[in-house]
Amino acid sequence: MATKEQLIQWLEESHKKIERLVAQIDSHQEIYPDWTIREILAHFTGWDDAVVASLRSHAAGGIPEVMAPRGPDFYNAATVTERETLDFDLIYREWQTTHEQLKITIQALPPEKMEASIVFPWGERGNVENLVIGLTSGHEMSHAKDIEAAMKNR
Repeated sequence: MATKEQLIQWLEESHKKIERLVAQIDSHQEIYPDWTIREILAHFTGWDDAVVASLRSHAAGGIPEVMAPRGPDFYNAATVTERETLDFDLIYREWQTTHEQLKITIQALPPEKMEASIVFPWGERGNVENLVIGLTSGHEMSHAKDIEAAMKNR
């Protein structure tokens, strides 16, 4: 079982990788159909918001709300669409803020909650490590590979 410090370290590694890529990529370059780095950051922010809400509910002894009851694809589209009028700088700052909130929320988790079963934002169950690594750190690293590929194919 990973410690809080290990989870935060993994979060930092993936976050810093994305920061480096953001600094290198043309903000208008398409990564996926109709998605640039702007939409990817909005997407990360939406999922970080969902993870923070789940972890806070879990820490308080509640059952986290399923934030993506219609599935991840619908939630992805909704989180990007709700930010479509925001400029890049605001989306970038929001992504930074939710990242910090996620670290603070992990650090505040009671030790007994780390291994306890938690409801993930899309309805599955697992522990905090599964949630944090699967949806944040691992998720960002997966997109980082796609961003790097898009940059090479430019």
